[in-house]
Amino acid sequence: MKAAVALLKVPAKVDVTDPRYGGMIILNPGGPGNSGVDLVLKFGTQIQTIVDARKDLTMDGMDSTSTEDRYFDVVSFDPRGVNNTTPSFSCFEDYSSQKVWQLEDGTLGFPLQTSNQIFNSKWARAKAFGASCSRLNNFPSEISPSGSDHVGRYLSTASVVRDMVEIVERHGQWREKTARKLVSRRSNTQNKKAVLERIAWRRGEEELLYWGYSYGTFLGQSFASMQPHRVGRLVLDGVVDADDYARVGWETNLNDIDLILRNFSTSCFSAGPLKCGLFDPAGPQKIHDKITHILDDLDANPLPALAPSGPLIITHSDITSLIFSALYGAIHGFPEIAGILTDLYTRNGTSFALRKSLNQHISCPFSSSPAYSQDSTSTAILCGDGPSLLNTSQSSFKSYLTHLASQSPLFASGWAQIRLSCVGYPVRPKWQFTGPFGGKTAHPVLFASQTLDPVTPLRNAEKAAKLFEGSRVLETEGVGHCTIAMPSVCAADVIQRYFQRGELPPAEGTKCGVDVRPFWKEEDLGKNGSSEVLTALTEIAERWPHA
Repeated sequence: MKAAVALLKVPAKVDVTDPRYGGMIILNPGGPGNSGVDLVLKFGTQIQTIVDARKDLTMDGMDSTSTEDRYFDVVSFDPRGVNNTTPSFSCFEDYSSQKVWQLEDGTLGFPLQTSNQIFNSKWARAKAFGASCSRLNNFPSEISPSGSDHVGRYLSTASVVRDMVEIVERHGQWREKTARKLVSRRSNTQNKKAVLERIAWRRGEEELLYWGYSYGTFLGQSFASMQPHRVGRLVLDGVVDADDYARVGWETNLNDIDLILRNFSTSCFSAGPLKCGLFDPAGPQKIHDKITHILDDLDANPLPALAPSGPLIITHSDITSLIFSALYGAIHGFPEIAGILTDLYTRNGTSFALRKSLNQHISCPFSSSPAYSQDSTSTAILCGDGPSLLNTSQSSFKSYLTHLASQSPLFASGWAQIRLSCVGYPVRPKWQFTGPFGGKTAHPVLFASQTLDPVTPLRNAEKAAKLFEGSRVLETEGVGHCTIAMPSVCAADVIQRYFQRGELPPAEGTKCGVDVRPFWKEEDLGKNGSSEVLTALTEIAERWPHA
């Protein structure tokens, strides 16, 4: 099946004939199902600042043929079925029906462990959602063997690996063609042959330069396992356990998330009452107890509130989801939830009601055609990357819930909904790669992780590094999802040297401190200076994750 893959590029600061041109770095924002085009629009320039040479581009008095500095194109794309890439994919007739479905799901919440009624409703919804995907897209599937060869069968990670190979090959072709045009216009042809040889398209041998986040690390591990000879540079940041993901397990993610919630209480206490309204002089444990009290109170007594758009209620599930999201990006997330939780501690729901009402807004698009649905695409990708779960029993799923609760009682039910989405999803992909993961790549892989990551714990990076010969682990001593979530010039320098020269940390790994902390952004920036790299890192962290 043909697809028009949407790509976006921040062009390199030098042209392709310049010896400092380093090639194309492809980004993947994770998800699965997040938009790479959106990532480049928001953060492409900042990421280019991180990976590019730190020197001035002025070359007066310098022999440019001897420099080792590199400047890169920064590129990302929307994988098949995602956002701007066509054909699009959705399990809904139109935007309105999709939004109503999402609002109904939010009304139910996710107390899967404590309410059989909610569990049964969610189970039925998973089955209904899968049936809608099959009907609307006329899939050939396990329950409907006849049907069209639809885009839904080409959304697996294995298909994305094939597309990435095509992208790097087409880039090589474009690079040579562009170089020939540029050289032909120049009067000085002394180095023409050398330039064209250096920049020539290496058919079938073009290598990948890549920085992938979260799910993007599964895509990266799949690429490295399927195309090891094409690995030029691979930074895998916020590392997914590939074996667990490929069996649709989602069992090795929540090991450290409760520690990050504890870290919030510690950070709040350190910040003091002027910066964190939830502060308590009795210490971090008392702050944590306040959060527990808020959640227990909402569980027993949902809070009625008024938003500009009308009445609503605030539930335990609402605030659990809020906290969960904040743990991904602590720089902005910690201060935000501190304010909302401070209000809720006195049963004041005004600040959260405004936030919730914005998410509930329904607009009526002019087009009646099916709207792009990230929920649909995400489900199609992650369910298609592993075995079918159609025959999963409710009792075995409840055992899975119990396992997740042993990692995090608070966040288990919300996280379990990822796997729950697959129990009714019938579509089988055209291609699938479920391992083995690992091997010897053309160039070693750099794995990266925060010390405490809410959904991709450091141990996943350490496990993955053992599978790929010569690879290394970079640890940033912060909290949040991926190293980019908390600014660290040290970590940025390690990543930059890897892209520039292939330089890796020592075998025992590298630990980097952070330069900006939650609640202390202004003070930390004042103390640590305002270098171009730190500014770029902070701009990313203030809006991370981007989706």
